[in-house]
Amino acid sequence: MKFSKLLGSETEAVRWMESRARGLVLWHRVAPQDAYALVEAAVAEHDPAILAEIGQVWTLRPEAGGSGLPAVLYLTHWLDRDHLVVEDGATGSAVLPLVTLHSYQLDYWQLEHP
Repeated sequence: MKFSKLLGSETEAVRWMESRARGLVLWHRVAPQDAYALVEAAVAEHDPAILAEIGQVWTLRPEAGGSGLPAVLYLTHWLDRDHLVVEDGATGSAVLPLVTLHSYQLDYWQLEHP
């Protein structure tokens, strides 16, 4: 699925990517000329370190099947910078290390609009 479809339009996708790149510059001291390229690469790879946001639905990658992980996760809130609270539809809420999302791919995302 194209990233712009997840966000509703190409304009929204570019706006989100620019915002995320600014965050890398401000909070992680990434050089401005490198930040947008890092975001583009993260989007292409479904990297949760850049993509993970509250309100998203992530589905288990086919190659991760049989791992005992839930098939679908809904991200409800951040516990800290390395852990998310998720709902999986079967067992309720759980704390998930961000790194576990590498077994998943971003499936659906509803941005909040003012």
